[in-house]
Amino acid sequence: MTEPVLRIRGLRTTFATEFGVFPAVDGVDLDLYSGETLCVVGESGCGKSVTALSILRLLPEPPARIEAGEILFEGADLLQMSAEQLRDIRGRRIAMVFQEPMTSLNPVLAIGYQIEEALGVHTDLGRAARRDRVLELLDLVGIPSPSQRVADYPHQLSGGMRQRVLIAMALSCNPDVLIADEPTTALDVTIQAQILELLADLRERLSMGLLLITHDLGVVAETAQRVAVFYAGRVVETGSVVALFGAPRHPYTQGLMQSMPGRSTGPQQPLHVIAGTVPDLVNRPSGCSFRERCSRAREICAERDPQLEPLGDRSVACHNPVPEDVGASA
Repeated sequence: MTEPVLRIRGLRTTFATEFGVFPAVDGVDLDLYSGETLCVVGESGCGKSVTALSILRLLPEPPARIEAGEILFEGADLLQMSAEQLRDIRGRRIAMVFQEPMTSLNPVLAIGYQIEEALGVHTDLGRAARRDRVLELLDLVGIPSPSQRVADYPHQLSGGMRQRVLIAMALSCNPDVLIADEPTTALDVTIQAQILELLADLRERLSMGLLLITHDLGVVAETAQRVAVFYAGRVVETGSVVALFGAPRHPYTQGLMQSMPGRSTGPQQPLHVIAGTVPDLVNRPSGCSFRERCSRAREICAERDPQLEPLGDRSVACHNPVPEDVGASA
């Protein structure tokens, strides 16, 4: 492979709380390549969205603080850039689609104006050229009759249409990286499929890197080339979608796969449930954060924190990974 367009190393993002410092992201490593979809998956609160917001430095500081790590975009560390340098990249080279379109769009401004505003900030196009570009973008994301819809307000559009407007806005400057944070949340199944198909088509046509954040394993299976599984603020397994779905090696990944409808023991059996709860990260226990929920835990799991290390066709952070033949039957 060529060099990644986006490389994250040792990212640690914390929040100051009344109970202590909460490490929402704790030593995350990720690589994203041009033209691929990398899905970040995990349960709510595992650090997926905080990682995305850390990339663009959109978290309020305080209470948030990026304590350590590098976020390299084409070799330049975003964490070392000035606010002015970052503004030039944010929205133009790296764009983001947020998970709730109704709160991400301004309710009192027409959608055409909101897309055109982004073009005005990041390009030197004249007003007429910006207007043409807005219509082109609305057509690109599949909004019918763009010349009429351009004057609509967010409340006049369906949830799926609003999400398409956000995607159009994000794509307005042809970014090299698109971060999509739960882009199909609150949409019905048919619209979800349309949005995901649209993102995949645009990613391929524009050769951009797509970082797709989701908790829906069905979305992962249909859209990703590679997957990073998060647990308690850390990456516990990463590899190709074929490898992880074919034979998960981390016990947590195996539990996630077994919880999918149709992957349990049969249609009459209840869904698999991972016992226990996520540990208190303010007072993170010694060793592996998953050990108290893990049937494969050993003495070493309580003594030493496992690191993400190569294991065959993927990387896994586990002292006692699931054997490949067992994972394949998950």
